[in-house]
Amino acid sequence: MNTPDKNQNYDRKTIITAAGIFIGFCAVTYFLPTIMTAVGTSNQYLTGAIIAAFLVLPFVGLWLRGRNKSKHKD
Repeated sequence: MNTPDKNQNYDRKTIITAAGIFIGFCAVTYFLPTIMTAVGTSNQYLTGAIIAAFLVLPFVGLWLRGRNKSKHKD
């Protein structure tokens, strides 16, 4: 008997979310040199903060997703 798997929707949601994050990360990566050049002409410390945020934010997002997933475990 073929019963629908309750994880099938979860897998679809996970793939869509991962694709969105990947596309967003690629878009920011593509425009990052332009952003850094524009900001770096006025404030080099702000440029460093942008790079730090660019490196840290994906890990923060994954950490928050893990916390949310563990809270809503069925």
